[in-house]
Amino acid sequence: MLRGIPVLFLCLFGFATAFSQDNVPLRDTSDITGKIIYQQFCDSFPELYMMPEWYKLQLIYVQVDRDKNGFPHLTYHKLGVDRKQYFYPASLVKPPTLMLTLEKLQRLKKYGVDKYTKLRIGKQHSCQFEFKTDTSGIEDYPCIANFIRRILLVSDNWSYNRLFEFVGQQELNDGLRRKGYPDPVILKRFARCDDDENRYTNPFWFYDDDGKVLLCQPQQENKKKYCINSCIDCKVGKGFKDGDKVIEQPRDFSNNNYLPLEDALQMLIAFIMPEAVDSQKRWDLSPQDRLFLLQYFSMYPRESMFSEYHNWPKYEDSYKKYFLMGDHKDTIYDSALRVFNIVGLSYGFSTDVAYVVNLREGVEFFLAGTIYTNQDEILNDETYEYRNIAFPFFGRFGRIIYDMERGRQKQYLPDFREIKQALSLPPM
Repeated sequence: MLRGIPVLFLCLFGFATAFSQDNVPLRDTSDITGKIIYQQFCDSFPELYMMPEWYKLQLIYVQVDRDKNGFPHLTYHKLGVDRKQYFYPASLVKPPTLMLTLEKLQRLKKYGVDKYTKLRIGKQHSCQFEFKTDTSGIEDYPCIANFIRRILLVSDNWSYNRLFEFVGQQELNDGLRRKGYPDPVILKRFARCDDDENRYTNPFWFYDDDGKVLLCQPQQENKKKYCINSCIDCKVGKGFKDGDKVIEQPRDFSNNNYLPLEDALQMLIAFIMPEAVDSQKRWDLSPQDRLFLLQYFSMYPRESMFSEYHNWPKYEDSYKKYFLMGDHKDTIYDSALRVFNIVGLSYGFSTDVAYVVNLREGVEFFLAGTIYTNQDEILNDETYEYRNIAFPFFGRFGRIIYDMERGRQKQYLPDFREIKQALSLPPM
């Protein structure tokens, strides 16, 4: 990587000494995001400056300006955003899944069922697992609320699988299309289930306090076919490990989950600021559900009631907070700084979609980014450059934007009334 040549020199004078003029990688500086990375702060991102094409970087920064009535007006800044460039979304599929879970529970209220209702999960097909007891939560029994808590606190895959099974593969995808998202595809549990097994989801039973069955949901089977758009190249890398062997061909994700970065961000905005999006895209949530989600979206694992998440340093404050915090393990002592986000981490792709606020100073903005750090281009070998490149990038870029926002003049500041209410409540 051009050892001995100061990065700042390269920022100012280009790459004439390292590459022929015909091979200089494109550095888009038409927007503020590109200017930050490739001009103003390029010495903070040497790897990206030197070889931007290696990292498949997509980045969105959204400024929020309120009017006198408190209505948010959004200004989007983008770098490298391309819906046709596949990246593995990993846990990005969890927020839409839990939102559609809560929407489904809204429809089941007539049966006396909500997120706190005791449940049992059965098994009727291969790659299904029973679930009968759970004493880890506030309720001391298994319920949807505890699955959601674990997802938002530590991105728990097993809890996501339970919600995938409750909603069902068909309703997940049909529900997103009704919301105005034609492109995302959610087909998979995070388990070793094949395509056919993922079409079948477990039966559920819900019980009242006396053990009487309130609702029985039989096993669901999806008979529809959902596919990633054929114009998207879903092949990644130059090889992948299968057991002890390396298969020397790209890994094909065409039958896997797909969620464009723009859509993942829009889904978060639709939750945080429903008034800022079209009515079709708004999530149908009760006020109590909104407070519940706001509380856990920004909660650090150490703040939760789960003693297993108090294990430092495994669940440090940056565990699933990449922007601003990804490159350090320090405790965040400023209680006014909160990050409402979801991250994805798999196959060399690191992704974060976040709403960042400072409740004391009136700072608020959205960031979404994905970066690919897999130097050897072999998937499943667990030799990705997450901690060397990806996490430092997210941390540094997030802090640059945060500092800019702290200094940006605004005529009207948010009151954060709903967020403050959620954070003041005891664990929900």
